[in-house]
Amino acid sequence: MSKHVGRSAPARSLAEEFRGWSDERLSRLFTLRPDLGTPLPRDSAQLASRATLRPSLVVAMDQLNVAELALLARVVAATEGYDATAEPAQDVAALRDQALAWGPPTALRPVSTVAELVRDVPAATVPPTPATSPRAQTQVDRVAAGAAYEFVRACELLLDRWGTHPVAVLKSGGLAVRDLKAAASFLHVEEPVAALVMEAALAAGLLGQDRAGDLDAAWLPTAAFDRWQDHDVAQRWLQLAQAWLGSPRLAALIGTPDAQGKKRNALAPDLAQPWVPGARADVLDVLARIAPGEVPAAGTGVGSLLALLSWLAPRRAAAREQVALAILDEAATVGLTGLGGLAGYARDGFAAEALAALLPAPVDQVLIQADLTAIAPGPLASELGHRLVVLADVESRGGATVYRFSADSIRRGLDSGWSASEIRDFLHRASSTPVPQALDYLVDDVARRFGTLRVGAVEAFLRSDDTVALAALVHDRAAASLRLRLIAPTVAVTDVPLQVVLPRIRELGHAPALEAADGTVRLVRPDVHRARSGLTRPTAARGARHLAAAAAAVSAVRSGDRAVAARPQQTEALTPADVVRLIRDAAAAEDPVWIRLLDTHGRTIERVLRPLRVEGGQVVGWEREPAEESSHPVHRIVAARRLTG
Repeated sequence: MSKHVGRSAPARSLAEEFRGWSDERLSRLFTLRPDLGTPLPRDSAQLASRATLRPSLVVAMDQLNVAELALLARVVAATEGYDATAEPAQDVAALRDQALAWGPPTALRPVSTVAELVRDVPAATVPPTPATSPRAQTQVDRVAAGAAYEFVRACELLLDRWGTHPVAVLKSGGLAVRDLKAAASFLHVEEPVAALVMEAALAAGLLGQDRAGDLDAAWLPTAAFDRWQDHDVAQRWLQLAQAWLGSPRLAALIGTPDAQGKKRNALAPDLAQPWVPGARADVLDVLARIAPGEVPAAGTGVGSLLALLSWLAPRRAAAREQVALAILDEAATVGLTGLGGLAGYARDGFAAEALAALLPAPVDQVLIQADLTAIAPGPLASELGHRLVVLADVESRGGATVYRFSADSIRRGLDSGWSASEIRDFLHRASSTPVPQALDYLVDDVARRFGTLRVGAVEAFLRSDDTVALAALVHDRAAASLRLRLIAPTVAVTDVPLQVVLPRIRELGHAPALEAADGTVRLVRPDVHRARSGLTRPTAARGARHLAAAAAAVSAVRSGDRAVAARPQQTEALTPADVVRLIRDAAAAEDPVWIRLLDTHGRTIERVLRPLRVEGGQVVGWEREPAEESSHPVHRIVAARRLTG
């Protein structure tokens, strides 16, 4: 850590004030204003210059609340420095930590250019109080937990579906409108909810783009999805919720026009906006200000939340209202809020353990009824749920999920390799009620017809021991497009590709089976595809990168300041031979060296280092505190001077 501390005498410039800041405070500046650290600043003087640039100041001032903006306006109005000792300490700290004002609290000064940006400051410096009404926190938590479970379940069902039935990626990189509608219909939810599920899966790295066999690029679950399924519901929800919070993508932009006037598609690249994570954090922060046991009041509650959001960031208020409403809807769908209030497990971070205690225990049996439906009275155990989805279609959701058995769904099980006896055994084990005879008959009937026609490739052939049925099919006008012709009483062939013949015959009411080269039935298990990787990285990794970037910026500023302090009054350009000789002498005496060099972009950089050796055309030495070894090419050093001490 640097030993820089606050100066006893007032700084005469912003650059001088930066030199007196501690490393922790300087790092906080780069965290609050990350644009100041890109590219790495050369020294405190360059940092001060960047901090007064208009674009950077606009972004920084957008983060101020009404009280902080009002204080900044008073600082700007003062001619000889503003005495801020009577102002709230947190407001003064906000201006100084973001380098919008500098100097001691007794004589606070605005940085140059900021005076041009301070205008139309709202008068109210006290934050408005949200309108609330009482509501038991247990009710809020239960409703939110139910939404969390449904969100996780929808994500699992959709990615399972796309793993066996990939959907194409548009040339623009998004998802076709028809595929979004199909996904919403499959999940029995509205299209915005289906889009949010996709976006959360994408942000969590569970969904990505890849090729599925001979298909073009498709949206597919990643290998991370398989690992995600191994966790319990609460842990799966935690991963989705954290990804949603940190994602820059806003599903509410789907359907809105882009810069070219075209409507944005789901999963499109231009749904990402850099301000979205901050907007989500602001909305959750406002909800967290409402005490447990209270929720926004009906009618006026949401409006009062928007008023508080506007107070917290008045310069962004014009574009915030619709975004905030969309984020509130998203938070309810994800399972962070219930009845408008923030769930207890979503306060002070997301607590998966607290959510797990609210979720019902998985059930391992369903109730199969005489109308060929099965009712799941709660969340199904993972294995039971996966098997049931193969044999039945989801008909409705709610307090209980209703599945319906049909000839098509039973055939899916046969296609997947199940025998009729295995299907019946599973149904009898899974049902807590007697399996109706009608369902047993349905299984037997589909199994009896399954494989009556066997499809191969000529491009394709059809073979059947039922010569009458085969002849009827060949002469069926509805099958004319298949161009079938009999080559034997039990065999018909066609020049139509197999992938066209098989679904068309099924549409005509038959249940053909594929025939292998040895004449046996070849079971068709749907290929499960996976994308190689997702498109995003975990939020934790982004946070670590931000901290590393701030630390690198602090280190660069400190190195540059040491070089400036050691700069000689007069310098002489040295030849490479002179540089090598001077540095080797300094290394032998363990003296520091001041150098001026050109970086790869031709910019001048000054450094102070303690040289260790010169080898391979490189000067190697200790440059920073704590000591860190670095190297510089000799041919880039244009001036050098040996220092003492």
